[in-house]
Amino acid sequence: MLKTEIAELMNKDNVMYDVAQKTVYNRALTTEEKEISEISDAWAREIGERGVDNDHEIAAFIKRTVTDEVYNAPDELLDQLFDRGSVGEFDDVDIEKEAKNTLIAYEASKGGNVDKSWIDFSALTPTWKNRQVETDISYVDLRKNGFKSIAKLTTFGKEALQNALFYDVFSAVDAAITGGDQLINVTGAKPTQVAMDALALYLGDRDPNSVAVGLTKYQQAVGRMEGFHQYMSDQMKDNFNRYGLVDIFDGVRFAGISAAKKQGNGDLLIPD
Repeated sequence: MLKTEIAELMNKDNVMYDVAQKTVYNRALTTEEKEISEISDAWAREIGERGVDNDHEIAAFIKRTVTDEVYNAPDELLDQLFDRGSVGEFDDVDIEKEAKNTLIAYEASKGGNVDKSWIDFSALTPTWKNRQVETDISYVDLRKNGFKSIAKLTTFGKEALQNALFYDVFSAVDAAITGGDQLINVTGAKPTQVAMDALALYLGDRDPNSVAVGLTKYQQAVGRMEGFHQYMSDQMKDNFNRYGLVDIFDGVRFAGISAAKKQGNGDLLIPD
């Protein structure tokens, strides 16, 4: 009976992960979520009492819940920067980048001939990465803590995979910046006014809704650049004094990633 009820709950989008996360971090549950938590707790303790999980119910629950959450849950930053979900796992595709206009308009007499020029078409081939988490849980822990034991593995597993996804994505972006106007070198550990001006101009010229992604330590350092305070509004100064971070620079919004939040292996969420 409990197994059937759990299977039905798992078919509801995001419901089980939300309950698991709130259970781990001791957040308030709605009336419906409390009922789900009670059913889940009884299911987990029953497995603990049996001392056997031949049908791999726990593994199926965690795999289904975590996979759905990592693939389908909205993420404000990634959704803003990328067209997520446009390429499926088994798609064998080449993505044609937006054509670059490299046609040249020569001065010539009417009806005359000029040198031929071409439009630059380029193709991208997806790079695939697989990430997997392996761990275990004891029947003693299930009998003692019930669903909270499974909820912890579910929540921590999702967070580990999400953090790895962040690192893989932004490592690929970082590796693609190899030269030209997009490569802005800074000597030393802090950003300079010259470098920030170049960054804001590069991004602003290409998209007025651009976002600069970086570690919060650089977001903080921007606010302490010599002479920058004269360009800050009173509201920006108040926000900086309250939070210690600059939210916007010359029209470019910052998305700060905390250096205190790390993956299980100690790596940051994005390259430094």
